[in-house]
Amino acid sequence: MNLHFKNRIAFFSTIAAAITMLVVFATVYVVVYSTTYKYLDNNILEEKDELFSQIKTEGDSLVLSLNAEWEELEHNRAEVDPIFLQIVDEKGAVIFYSRNLQNDHLQFADSLNINTFFNVEFNGKKIRQGQFPIITETGKIIGQLDIGISQVDSILILTNLRNTFFVAFPLMLLFFYMLTSLVASRSIAPIKQLILYAEKMNYDNINPRLPLPDYHDEIYQLTTTINALLERIEIGRKREKQITANISHELRTPLTSIKGTLEVLIRKTREPKQYEAKARQVIEEVDSIDYIINQLLYLARLDSGNLSIAKKPIRLNDMLQSIRNKWQSRLIDKHMTMYIDIPEESLVQADFGLLEMVLGNLVSNAVKYGNIRGQIHCCWQKDSETLLFKDNGPGIQQEHLPHIFERFYRADVPGSSSVQSTGLGLYILKMLADIQGIQIKVNSKENAGTQFFLHFLNN
Repeated sequence: MNLHFKNRIAFFSTIAAAITMLVVFATVYVVVYSTTYKYLDNNILEEKDELFSQIKTEGDSLVLSLNAEWEELEHNRAEVDPIFLQIVDEKGAVIFYSRNLQNDHLQFADSLNINTFFNVEFNGKKIRQGQFPIITETGKIIGQLDIGISQVDSILILTNLRNTFFVAFPLMLLFFYMLTSLVASRSIAPIKQLILYAEKMNYDNINPRLPLPDYHDEIYQLTTTINALLERIEIGRKREKQITANISHELRTPLTSIKGTLEVLIRKTREPKQYEAKARQVIEEVDSIDYIINQLLYLARLDSGNLSIAKKPIRLNDMLQSIRNKWQSRLIDKHMTMYIDIPEESLVQADFGLLEMVLGNLVSNAVKYGNIRGQIHCCWQKDSETLLFKDNGPGIQQEHLPHIFERFYRADVPGSSSVQSTGLGLYILKMLADIQGIQIKVNSKENAGTQFFLHFLNN
């Protein structure tokens, strides 16, 4: 059903109202119907009690003590809602009937032993009839009394009630639909306003915030939630712009260095040792570029969910020794020392490539942000199956600790203004650790170093 939101509200509300009105009318109609016929039956019973007081039995015979009641006008005229009377014997023969029957007879049931009420038609008119057995003192049924009362008034009331409903029902539904549609239109007006504001937004312009409605209802909550989302998007957009600039700078710096080195080499012939030294510089710059590209590739794979793992036993000591060898030249440049205090037989269950990247990120950060002549310690705590990775660098300020694993987040580390970072290293580290079932905790104090705890849950 392709209806506007306000029309859908009005439509379904009208259906609910229609069902409610049908139930209410049916209830009212049943109550009026039962009350009407109860009233007729009570009148018949009153008439029956009065007439039975004038019917006597002698043995198995009926004795009628007729008085003025039997000759009243209501029993003689058939025009004005009369009461019809009739008495039959046990064989069904009519032995008395009121004059207003005009030689006709009331219908009667074959069963004479119980009081019975039923509807019949007499001379084109519907009447309510009561049938009562006449019983002797010995308990023998020797006849029955039939009393009929016109249903004209009752039928008129019920007919008018039905006609009123059939006329009023569609009019009430139409009125209810229009009223509900109007109310719904006014109710969703704030949503329309939100749509108009949202249509003005785009990726480059999400600064305008949605106006808050006057009432603190669900729409108000929705608006505040959207505004909070826009705020997070704006922060993320600014970070992405910053990270794009940082990545561009980080790629441009080694590329410029490589280009400069090669230009120097081709200007004139040099000694083999000079070529070797320059080649090593170029390799280091290429490694920097490769590191940045690998981070971006892993980020794309994490976002796509297309990252498979293959856990196997890994010797931590051997892996960290290999990582230290890769970073040895950088460690020497900063006069830093990396200590590995891990028994050779220590094994962990992890994916080799992913774990190597996790530990490589930790070493990379320790080297980039570490102090000159700083130290890096890697210790294995066998009892808790935890790898402790710590340094004595500048540390991380407390307000940054809850956010260091967020995407594109960069903490302001003292003395690191010249260090370029994508803000992806710790985010990727955390994601890769979670995939392998490695729990990471961090503890850091400014000017007192940083400690990373890698707890291997599935070891």
